Amino acid sequence: MAPAIAHFLVGASLLLLLTIPIALRYRLAPWIPLWLVALGGLWGLGPDIHHIAPIYELKLRAFHDSPWVDLFAFHYTLDRPAVRAQYISSVFGSILGFLGAVTTFMLATVLRTRTNLTDTASPYLVALSETLLLLLLVVAATSS
Repeated sequence: MAPAIAHFLVGASLLLLLTIPIALRYRLAPWIPLWLVALGGLWGLGPDIHHIAPIYELKLRAFHDSPWVDLFAFHYTLDRPAVRAQYISSVFGSILGFLGAVTTFMLATVLRTRTNLTDTASPYLVALSETLLLLLLVVAATSS
């Protein structure tokens, strides 16, 4: 089982990356990215609710152990023995991924405020970098 911080940071990173097209299109309030990080982190931690749930513990545990929880920020993949064996690497990898997602999100918001999006190709470059990052995450998750 990967540490909780890794689940939280992967969920927060994915939600930030998924909302970059919205940040490129609309001017977001400054508090929105903070809520995105919190909601994304909780999304990544969602399947671990069986640790604190007073009811339905066995059903929640069975759900946690199924591949369906990969819908919660690759939770099942992060809990596999290969990742579990590399505890420190998973923590530092999730921290680096989170920093990359925050940097990409901030770059998107800066580009939104400083450029006219119809006259430049910069939104396409940000969208391309987001797509490549998500593709690398999928490749890393599926390779064993």
